Amino acid sequence: MILSPRGDASYTNPWFNWSYVKDNTHQILDATQAHVILTVLSVGLGLVLAFPLALIGRQRGWLRGGVLGLSNVLYSIPSLAAVVVLYPVFGLSRWTIVIPLAGYCLVILVRNIMVGLDEVPEDAVEAARGMGMGAGRLFLQVRLPLALPAIMAGLRIATVSTIELVVIGAYVGQNGYGEFILEGFRSNYRAEVSTYLALTVVLALVADGLILGVERLATPWTRRLP
Repeated sequence: MILSPRGDASYTNPWFNWSYVKDNTHQILDATQAHVILTVLSVGLGLVLAFPLALIGRQRGWLRGGVLGLSNVLYSIPSLAAVVVLYPVFGLSRWTIVIPLAGYCLVILVRNIMVGLDEVPEDAVEAARGMGMGAGRLFLQVRLPLALPAIMAGLRIATVSTIELVVIGAYVGQNGYGEFILEGFRSNYRAEVSTYLALTVVLALVADGLILGVERLATPWTRRLP
């Protein structure tokens, strides 16, 4: 037996304790909300940055390698190093975490946006041009919808990986799951560690399922007929 975080000498330190979940429901819900917010902001910012980068890379072929190389370089920056660099600018705000995580999303999103747009059938593009569509309508009504499956696949991967990486928010006091995972390790409180690790996996699965559902609704032509 070891001492619990509350000083109870009779505590047995199991890896899972349902009482911990019941006693800390409010804390778990707050941590889930914070984790979701950090994830949405990170992936959202990643999408906002990825689209123009992917379009520039496609329209100017000589920049394609440079855009992909830039996203790879950003992905290779260690998370702790990125936090240290951004801390003097953003302090303990969520942007110290959101910006590097958005940068990590680029390596997936930029490539998938490019691949999706590359795979749009040329005959569909020519047919749309024959109907008098301009460049803007052609992109929004033909290229983008047909590229959605690849883009959404990239979004699923980026979201799941970001949910796992959001734990670095503990470095700057952002109270997602990471704060309590580190707290559990420091105090050797196994139930706290395993609970938030399990919640991270569950949240990733739920997010993946939701995005997959949105993809199916947005791309009905990809469903196989019975």
